[in-house]
Amino acid sequence: MKKFQTLVIGVLLAFGSVASAGDYGKCGFKSDCHPGVKCSSGRCADSAGSSCGFNSDCGGGKCRSGKCSTAPDGSCAFNSECPGGSCRSGKCKR
Repeated sequence: MKKFQTLVIGVLLAFGSVASAGDYGKCGFKSDCHPGVKCSSGRCADSAGSSCGFNSDCGGGKCRSGKCSTAPDGSCAFNSECPGGSCRSGKCKR
């Protein structure tokens, strides 16, 4: 029983590290991304280095010049482009 518990804890820790915030962006399915965000070419549209084609790709953010306003390398002009946050100095902040 002790070995089984150790195995279960190890598996849970492994999955926890895979899903850490630093790994966000890689995807195989839309469900790997934030709600409403498109998975395209293995990247979530709202992650750094990714792209979007339509506002609907961005899960509430705006697609501006091929980048989601909510992406770390995206930009915004209005608070409405930053769901759950505000637009400050051209970046969405929470």
